Amino acid sequence: MKATRHATHVLLLALWMALVWTGAGVHGPGMAAPLRAAGQSPEQAQIEKGRVTVSQVCVGCHAGIMRMLEVKTQSREEWRDTVHSMIGRGALVLPDEIEPLVEYLVANAGRGRPRTASTAAAANQGTAPGAEANAVLAQRCQSCHDLERATTKSASESWDAVLDRMTTLGAAVTPAERQTLLEHLNGLAR
Repeated sequence: MKATRHATHVLLLALWMALVWTGAGVHGPGMAAPLRAAGQSPEQAQIEKGRVTVSQVCVGCHAGIMRMLEVKTQSREEWRDTVHSMIGRGALVLPDEIEPLVEYLVANAGRGRPRTASTAAAANQGTAPGAEANAVLAQRCQSCHDLERATTKSASESWDAVLDRMTTLGAAVTPAERQTLLEHLNGLAR
């Protein structure tokens, strides 16, 4: 009797997980749809959902994924193959997260995407002036931000205030690294 009840619980759990997995749970398929911020296009919502998936799933094994995306480019199909390969290796990507994840990867590391000045600087990190600052950016900032975001601030903020806020949020930056970043980031604004 106890074994039958256990088997029933396992079966019900498996059924519930299958319903959740397909997005057809008690609340219907709308649960699986990404929530869009006001004024956000469907494409931007997909990319944002992909960014969330990267932060929740990919960084578990790929702590330096933002740095990797700066230097690696692939076509949409190559990124899709990569995502499926990672799922085959145990990445816990849900079916409704696959295409948003591919969209995010293509937007940030797709072939033919325009290279920004900061992307070019990252590619030349070892030889360009400011290599030390680029190394600090890659090591300290790019664990949470892509390079474009890490080198952009609002006009009303100073880099000093941004670095203070990031340190408060847990960025482990030594005083020497902070000074290097300040000089580099203030130089970008000129």
